[in-house]
Amino acid sequence: MTISEPARILDSSWIIDVNLRPLCESIAQFAGYEFGDSDWRAVETALPATDVEQDEWYEYPIVGQPAISLLVAVDPGSSVVFVRVRGVNNERAKLQIETALRIFATWELAQ
Repeated sequence: MTISEPARILDSSWIIDVNLRPLCESIAQFAGYEFGDSDWRAVETALPATDVEQDEWYEYPIVGQPAISLLVAVDPGSSVVFVRVRGVNNERAKLQIETALRIFATWELAQ
């Protein structure tokens, strides 16, 4: 019997809240998935019911290669969103996602 290694989780990190959609789109692109308006509506609609302080997260699947789950939770009273990423199974994807998280935590993107 073969037991697969549990999906790796990139531990909780935060980003500036207005950067959440670009982060979702970036992570989806790394996995070869096209993140569209209906995907965004699902995340955007669920976000107000989350709370990092209460450990209440929303998990959204990004079906690609690798298949990734994006977990998000707001930080009440701030302008940040906490992010976890589950299913990162290779170093390249891990580095891409870690880089994106750092960028989206450091600079607010202009629209």
